[in-house]
Order: sequence, then C-alpha cells, then structure tokens
Amino acid sequence: MDQREAAELIASNRSVADKIRALDAAGFPRAEIARLLGKRYQHVRNVLEAERQQARAKSGRAAAPRLPPGMGEAGRGLGRVYRLTVESDGRLRLPAEAQAALELKPGGVLVCEIGDGEVTVRGTRAAWARIDRLMAPFRRSEGPPASEEFVAERRAEAAREAAAFERLQAGADRGDDR
Repeated sequence: MDQREAAELIASNRSVADKIRALDAAGFPRAEIARLLGKRYQHVRNVLEAERQQARAKSGRAAAPRLPPGMGEAGRGLGRVYRLTVESDGRLRLPAEAQAALELKPGGVLVCEIGDGEVTVRGTRAAWARIDRLMAPFRRSEGPPASEEFVAERRAEAAREAAAFERLQAGADRGDDR
C-alpha cells in the first residue's frame, strides 16, 4: 500500500482510533502508523492492544494476567523470563519471585554458566543436581563407590605404616641395631 492509499484510509475514518485500526488492518507497522498520524507510538499501541483485549473478552478467553514491570511469561515449559538491568556498579537485581524460586537468601550463592552468548544462572541445589547428572556415566553400577574403595586403601596403608613403625620402635627399645 502506498502513501496515497494510506491518505485515503486516514480521510475515510472519523476518529484517530478508527484511523489507527484501519491502517493496522491494512498492514502498516505501528511505528509507521504513529508517523503518518503524528501520534506517539505508545498511543498507537494502546489503541491496538485495547482492541485485542476486548476481542479476547468477547471470545470468552481470559486476558493474560498482568505481571510486574520487567517480567513476562515465557513459552510452554520454559518457566519465567526476567528482564534484568545492569546497575552502574555492575550488579544485577533479581526480582523477589526469582529469589524465591532459586531458594536464595541474603548472602546466598548462585552458580553462573556462560557460553555461546548466553548466561545460565542456577541455584546451588540445581547446580549439584546438574553435576550429579553429568557424573552419572562415570559411576560404577556395581560395588561400592570408588571413593569408599580409595578411603579403605588409604586406611589399610596407614595401618601397615603404623605396624611397621611399632616394630621399629619395639626393636629400638630392645637395643637392636638393625
């Protein structure tokens, strides 16, 4: 659609909201609608979003719950998504809901993994569970864990050393020069 057709749409509608709806239906992006009508982008957005919410209410679908600023519902199975702002000193402030989900208390520890332009933050419980999953292929399926075997070997070695030391001491007490 060209500028002439846009002008005709604008002229054929009485209210600003009608003009916004007509241009939106014609496929104009919101920013272009705002420019054509000399309105702020937010005004255009509010008109179009209000219309969508009314349509949802008429169709019987409940409107999405309003979330606190900076938070949004993620796709199915992804949990919550948070918009965090880096403060001037480099700190990130986690919303209370995120802190609760991570079982985080003041002075608590989070584990942060960085890779491929992404940052993954985990609570300590989730981090240990991930380590457990990563180590699963290296676990023995039978017998005691390798750590218990290692401790048993060290204790046996310590006992042998103690017995050898006692024999040496006993020989020294008898006056053996061997």
